[in-house]
Amino acid sequence: MKLNNLDLNLLVIFNAIYSEGSLTKAGELVGITQPAVSSALAKLREYFDDQLFIRVGQGVKPTAKTENIIIHVREALSILQRSLEKPDSFDPSVSSRKFRLSLNDISEGRILPILMQKVHEAAPNVKLSSYYTSREDLKHAMAANEVSFAVDPFPPSDSEIKKELIFEDIFVCGFRKDHKLAKEKNISIEQYLDLDHIKMSARSQGAALVDNALAKLQLDRKVILRAQHYLVSPEILNSTDMVLTCTKSFANKHDLAFKTLPFEVAPSQFFLAWHESNDNDPGHIWLKKLIKQSFAQAKSD
Repeated sequence: MKLNNLDLNLLVIFNAIYSEGSLTKAGELVGITQPAVSSALAKLREYFDDQLFIRVGQGVKPTAKTENIIIHVREALSILQRSLEKPDSFDPSVSSRKFRLSLNDISEGRILPILMQKVHEAAPNVKLSSYYTSREDLKHAMAANEVSFAVDPFPPSDSEIKKELIFEDIFVCGFRKDHKLAKEKNISIEQYLDLDHIKMSARSQGAALVDNALAKLQLDRKVILRAQHYLVSPEILNSTDMVLTCTKSFANKHDLAFKTLPFEVAPSQFFLAWHESNDNDPGHIWLKKLIKQSFAQAKSD
């Protein structure tokens, strides 16, 4: 196969079909009709000598060959896009660039109010989007420049992914201010284990840092509720006798009373990650500075 026999626009359509899982939606994404997408797919199938996508229900599913080449296609498209669009300088006051962040709900609640104030004041036309990208997909999303920055406790360890510790805080036992524990000077390990706990995790099962620390002591806490989103917990805590093991800054932000944990547990850590190809991008450098400032302010507030 020779590259000069392939229209590079077909790769844009190929990527759109993979992303959308639908020929119709892919056409809407790139601004062409569904028959035009079908025609492009026929040419791609001939070029790669593979079906590439198989119809399943109302959509399409990628073949094994597609799964093998999509990473390289996306990286190639990203490199080409950056070479065409990356500015030699960045003036936030007039820029209309778009940046995408990968944040979980607690990081969104922690910094987006602060970050958006800073961005909007300095760069009124710059746009941000934030939605979580799974750790399995994050490396490829960052290589393809689909994610500008990610904040995660466990970012990809690949050499091309740069990272730095951006947030660290201790865990405490949080509860409503008129909880019976509020009158206690400290809580014992026995009291802690006997409490009704909320456990926050994006996974449906598996241990958290706190559970791992207790397991080393051959102990287990009584989890009454396991949920995905930290931001729902303050309302639950304020209407029940339940407790939440959370960071000290989270307890302060949401006006919760708290006690120091009666056992040792590693601190909560979050890392800021980005792809090395953006190291010298003035816009990325500017936004990275604001993100770091926002996390620092969030912890001090």
